[in-house]
Amino acid sequence: MPTPVKNLDNMSKHLTKDELEARAAAQALGLPCRKPKKPKLITQDKAASRHWARILKDMQDLEILDVLDTDALAIYCAKLSRRDRLQEEYLRLIAAEDLDLNVIRSSVKLSEALQSAEREILAYASKLGLTPESRVRLAKRLADQEDADPDADLFA
Repeated sequence: MPTPVKNLDNMSKHLTKDELEARAAAQALGLPCRKPKKPKLITQDKAASRHWARILKDMQDLEILDVLDTDALAIYCAKLSRRDRLQEEYLRLIAAEDLDLNVIRSSVKLSEALQSAEREILAYASKLGLTPESRVRLAKRLADQEDADPDADLFA
C-alpha cells in the first residue's frame, strides 16, 4: 500500500509556499484503501466468515489491509476456523472421563496440531500487520520514509 500523505497540520518542517500548496493538494486528494472482498472459500465457512468480518471491522481505521491482501486474509481466517474446530475437539477429548490409551494419543496429536496451527496463524498475522510487533515495524518504516530527504545525496 502506498505511504499515506502526512497530515499538513502535524508537520513540523518549515515549508515554502509552493511546498505547502503541494502538500495541501496531496492531502486533499488522499489515497483510498480498497476494502478486501470476501472470497467463496470464506463465505462457505461460517466461522471463517465471522473472523473475516471481525478483522475487517477492527482494522478499518488503520487502513492497512487492501484488496491485494484478500488471499492472505482468507487463508488466515480459514486457519482460525480450523484452529477453533481443533480446539473444540481437543477440549471434548480432555473432558471425557474414560481416558484410555487411544484417547490420550488422540489428545496428544490434537495438541500438536493445535500448536502447529497457532504458529502458522501467528506467521500470517504478522505478515498481514495484525500483531503489535508488525504494526510497530510498519509505523517505523513509514516514519523512516517520511524523514528521508530526496536531495540528501546531492549536497555532500
